[in-house]
Order: sequence, then C-alpha cells, then structure tokens
Amino acid sequence: MTRRCLVVSYGLGTGHHRVAQIVSEGLRAEGVEASVSRLEEWVPPEYDLLFRKGYLFCVFRLPWLWQWMYTTPLFARRGRLALPGMAGRARRRFEPLAEDAGAVAATQVNAMEIAADAKAAGRGRFRLAVVLTDYDVYPLWARREVDLYLLPHHDLVDPFRKLGVGPERLAVTGIPVDPAFENLAPDRSVLSELGLEEGKPTILVLGGGVGAGPLGEAAQAALTDRVLQVVLVCGRNERLRRSLVPLAQAHPRRLRVLGYRTDLPRFLAACDVLVTKGGGLTLTEALAAGKRCVVLPGLPGQERANTAFMAARGWVSACEDLSDLPHLLLRALDGPEGPRPLPKDSSRRAARLLAALAGGG
Repeated sequence: MTRRCLVVSYGLGTGHHRVAQIVSEGLRAEGVEASVSRLEEWVPPEYDLLFRKGYLFCVFRLPWLWQWMYTTPLFARRGRLALPGMAGRARRRFEPLAEDAGAVAATQVNAMEIAADAKAAGRGRFRLAVVLTDYDVYPLWARREVDLYLLPHHDLVDPFRKLGVGPERLAVTGIPVDPAFENLAPDRSVLSELGLEEGKPTILVLGGGVGAGPLGEAAQAALTDRVLQVVLVCGRNERLRRSLVPLAQAHPRRLRVLGYRTDLPRFLAACDVLVTKGGGLTLTEALAAGKRCVVLPGLPGQERANTAFMAARGWVSACEDLSDLPHLLLRALDGPEGPRPLPKDSSRRAARLLAALAGGG
C-alpha cells in the first residue's frame, strides 16, 4: 500500500517553505509519496489578505501591533474572532488535496489550523503532524486534532504539556535542515569569486528571504572596523539592494551586496560570523554549521522569542543596539567555533516519524 503525506506550508517568509521542501525530500527517501502544497496558491483571496499580507504589513509598518497580537491571550481564540465563513472556505479548498493522504504535516500555524479544522469537521481521515520552525510555544498550536508535534528542542516539551498536550504526541527532532549545513566544511572560494580577500575576516549579513531587518545599518556598522569585509544578501528585497548601491560603491573592496540566493551553504562556509535576524530556520542552519552568530534587533513575535531562547543558552549574541555590533563581531571572531547544540540528522529524524505516521504507525 502506498504511503502518502501532504506537506502544507504558508509563505510569510521562505523558512516555512524551505522546511516543507526538506521534509518532503526526507519522506521520499523513506519511500513515502510526498507532495508540498502552499496555502497562498489556493486559499481565498481575503484569507491571504488577512493572514499573510496582513502579517507582513504589521511586522514592517506596525510592529507594536503584531507584538501585542502575538502575546495577548486573545490570539489563541482568533478562530472565533476572525471570519468563520472565510476559514470554512479555506477548509473546503483544502479537503480535496488531503483526500488520499495518510498524513498531513504542517510547517506553519495557518496550515495546521486549516488541516485541524478539516479533521474536526470529520472531513479527513489523515493523521496530522506539526513541524515547529520556531523556539517558542503559544496556545494557538495546541489542537486536539494534532497527532504528533515535532519539536526543535527538549525545553519546549514542558510548555506543550502545560497546554494539555500529552507526552505521547511530542517528539524532539530539531528543526529539519538541509544535511549540507550539518556537514559544512570551511570553504572561502566564493569570496574570490566575489572579488574579496579569502584571508580577511568575513561577515555574512542575512535578512531571510524577504530581506527584513536593519541590514544596511548592520553592514555599515561592521565596515567601521577596517579589518572586516561584508557580504550582504538582501533576499527578494530588491528595493533594499538598490538602496545599498552607494554604500557598496563607497567600499568597493570590502562590501558585496547580493540579491536572492539559493546557495547559502556556500556563503556560510566562507564566512567567519553570521549577522542575521531571529528566523528560526536560519539560526538553526548556522548552529548546525557551527557558525558564530550575532542576531540583530528582531521582528516582533516569534523572531524575538527565537533570539531570547538562543541568547539565554549562550548560542548566539543578541545585538540590541547597532552601535555595539563592531564590538560583538570582534568578540565573536576571537572566540571558538560556534556551538552545535541541536540534534543532528534532524531531517532524517523528522522523516522517519512522519513516514510511520503516514503508514498508520
């Protein structure tokens, strides 16, 4: 009998989609027929306007509002506060996609909600799994329809249990990352391709797929120390890339500004320190690679929670004020290789558990 798993994600950034792709590839290696479905391709337009475009508007234009929404207990009741008809239309569009699936794996909370609503309405016989991509737990995740939670770290087990999720539904796998990050060896060759010096301390500045955060300001702060050179990846934020052309022209031998890249392991292998926002997947990839990390003042909600979680354990340095960035970078450069505190083989661990779930295990 063919085992089938539908992996569902939603594009608030690129992290959820990347994890979905990694999970689906791992499932196929386990002999499971796996496909990825992106909510933004089929949810009603008003649903996408409220939950995806509304989120992006809030975090960039009204961050205080999103921080309040993220922390208030009302957030956990948004299914009743939002538009039930809209959620119902999204659920009905989802049901045919999961009709033959033995399991559904959700890498983002809206994807989980729609699948859980389908199960609650008796419209799906699939087993439902959640693959968490952040180091935080909030009540919205706790749905009785979820059969299995794949957690990034052991310290998230107790918060889930306090929400009434039994230990039999919890497994610690780590966030699934591309195995290339877990076996990353130093390789400076990409620097010479960019016209930079291979022997010079190199800072990689990332802002995720959307190019969010004070990336230009971070690059400018790093360049105040003439020992350092900087590679800044703007993601899909073309406006940011264009705005940094004058800065790159002012530092032609020490700064490279790039657009969206799909070969980030090469850049991590070439850098000495990563400077980035608090995205759960990017930080996990860097830790898997043993890279030292300085985290920029983050977007509200889950990204601030990720930074706080990791900084409290000494895995990253949190930069609250960009004037402190040069000092933090030099301190990181003088320190040992970054910690590798997370489970190895995370993608294989997750795939094996999801394969068992898809087969009725």
